[in-house]
Amino acid sequence: MRINLIAAFFILLSVSSPVSAAVPDLQIGNIHTRLVQPGISYTPAPFAVSQSCLPFTESSRIGPVSGNVAEYKIKVNVGPGEYDNITLTNYVREKRPWTTKADKNLVILPGHALTEKFYSDMAIYYAQQGYSAYILDRRETNVPADETDFGFMQDWTFEEYLQDTYKGINASRSHTALLSGKSAENIEVTAIGHSHGAMLLTAYEASEYDDLPAGSVDRAVPVDIVITYNPENSELIQNQAQEFASINESIENGVYRDSSMAGMMYIAYLASTEPDAEFYLQPELTNRQFFRLTASQTYSFSAYPYTPDYHYWSGNLSGLYYVDEDRLLNLTLTGGTVPYTPKYLDQYMAGLMGNVEGYEINSSRIDSPVLYVGLGGGFGDYGAWWYENEVGNTNSRVTTISWNDQGHGSLLIDNNSPELWALIDDWVDDNKNLKSKGSELKNLNKEKG
Repeated sequence: MRINLIAAFFILLSVSSPVSAAVPDLQIGNIHTRLVQPGISYTPAPFAVSQSCLPFTESSRIGPVSGNVAEYKIKVNVGPGEYDNITLTNYVREKRPWTTKADKNLVILPGHALTEKFYSDMAIYYAQQGYSAYILDRRETNVPADETDFGFMQDWTFEEYLQDTYKGINASRSHTALLSGKSAENIEVTAIGHSHGAMLLTAYEASEYDDLPAGSVDRAVPVDIVITYNPENSELIQNQAQEFASINESIENGVYRDSSMAGMMYIAYLASTEPDAEFYLQPELTNRQFFRLTASQTYSFSAYPYTPDYHYWSGNLSGLYYVDEDRLLNLTLTGGTVPYTPKYLDQYMAGLMGNVEGYEINSSRIDSPVLYVGLGGGFGDYGAWWYENEVGNTNSRVTTISWNDQGHGSLLIDNNSPELWALIDDWVDDNKNLKSKGSELKNLNKEKG
């Protein structure tokens, strides 16, 4: 298989490679209309509220989604620009419209270029367990596919994203208080971060924002990320240092957006619309087979793979193993992904993993109970090292779990993802003494399946 013939093309497509490259023309045929993501704007439901005393711009009830679980949308303005909004999608069991008994929050921070659509099953699951569950869509979810001027991303720094996270957590508390009639300050928050969201959550836990009553996180669940590699992984560290240098050069040259997901969306479009046609850069494979290859052998297309076997989903050319391919493609093309993200997030991530001076997280400030979940086909146990050996030095409530060998996306829509959601929920039940340091350090390595 001539993977080397198309390696240059996949510098664009690789999740770990934000090197600037020409994006496939997204206006070929009708792909433009399929990929354009409308800006975040919601038509208020009859029950919509907008009150200046609340830390959000608008709250709208969308309606029931599963049994007595209803969906709400909360929009939070975070800056002066056209796209400077974040959106919380809330799933919660109602007694009646705008009323719930739920008084504990679960906030989900999505991964790179992913939106609430990939996390809605998970959030509905937790709503059914009694949480008021929120998915926090970052600013980039507002940017349409036909945008051409990305100068606004120059201001979308990592610090801005930490502030956005604070505003989102604050808004989640206030919204649940609005629905439940309870005091916002008494509403506990468990946060789950996936990939980029796990990096944000971990940095947030070590920041001053977590010390503020409205923004505090009572339990943190970072899923599949490396904050710092074990020093023994010197080659992976050096690779990420090179990645950092590449990203830094792009930013210095005025390129503030990463378009890797735009390329992945294009491959997904071909796999969905012409699955049996020859892939134009590798004619011995069909479009659908090439999509499967990028999903199951992602490491092969990256200049700097995070781990030796890093992949999104497990499978082979005949199919993906645990996930419904048609649903995966549909979510990718109908709002589950966004084509452009800010390079500053990738810069911070590579800086952490590459041990770049000035890029570190103060592990001693993380005092909440922490559950690190490594996804076996993603970052896996490579990510557990820092939480066990750095956070664990000062925080005795650290647990690590290794989950299967299914890939970086296996938290989301795999047919057995609910098993992992249940494990996380069990851990939350076992860690209700908030920010306590009195328990024994847990190091749980659990292989499922």
